Amino acid sequence: MLGIDLTGRKAFVTGGARGIGASIVRTFAKAGALVAFTYLGSQRGVQAAEELVQELSGSGHPVCSYVAAGQDMMATRGAVEAAAVQMGGLDILVPNVGQNWIAALQDLELEAWQRALDVNLTSAYIAVKSALPWLTRAARADVVLIGSSGVLDGGGGGIHYAAAKAGLEGMMRALMREFPRRGVRVNIVHPCVVDTDLLRERYDTDDKRARLTEQVPVGRLGRPEDIASLVAYLCSDLGSFICGQSILVDGGRTLWRQV
Repeated sequence: MLGIDLTGRKAFVTGGARGIGASIVRTFAKAGALVAFTYLGSQRGVQAAEELVQELSGSGHPVCSYVAAGQDMMATRGAVEAAAVQMGGLDILVPNVGQNWIAALQDLELEAWQRALDVNLTSAYIAVKSALPWLTRAARADVVLIGSSGVLDGGGGGIHYAAAKAGLEGMMRALMREFPRRGVRVNIVHPCVVDTDLLRERYDTDDKRARLTEQVPVGRLGRPEDIASLVAYLCSDLGSFICGQSILVDGGRTLWRQV
């Protein structure tokens, strides 16, 4: 049976304790990769990380985790180095740290704008910068950035989020100028309306989620594993000729809303 096989690969996922990040960690591990991830040191972050580690370890897929805020260069670099040493290298990087909230321009203060850039864009720069020495040593490596459909339709909560995620698109294109010739493939995946705890905080009733689902032509909200499966595919031999691509995973919603 044909399947995604990441046996022997060594992956690092930032923001991997919950939501899409946790699903990516889970999918990588079950596909045979060694996996490390970062998480925030908040009570919710610690609990989620511990539960994920226990779940995977209990099923024969041990993973390692590190406390590191995505916008903290020293903490992220330390986590990358510790994970690479423990795993014997690093050849997959998924900068997944992100945060969005609703804010109209007239209510968006400069501090909040800068925080959105730090969390959603600078965190990816820090992850790539920290992992670069390890990625370029590998015979083959992959970087998959996690963007947003807001890059295409301006959604996600406001200009702070859409602009920060659009920066990741520019980052991917710039990395394409130097990375693939050094054995590192780069792609970006843009999720949309994925049913995570963050989405449920915004759409906090069944009725609100039902109205949102009506905007999705395939008839359901996205699932974290929809994103994780694509990321794993891109990092596998099955996706080895896909490079420099911006891939929207939205159940058809973005185009449907434009017609």
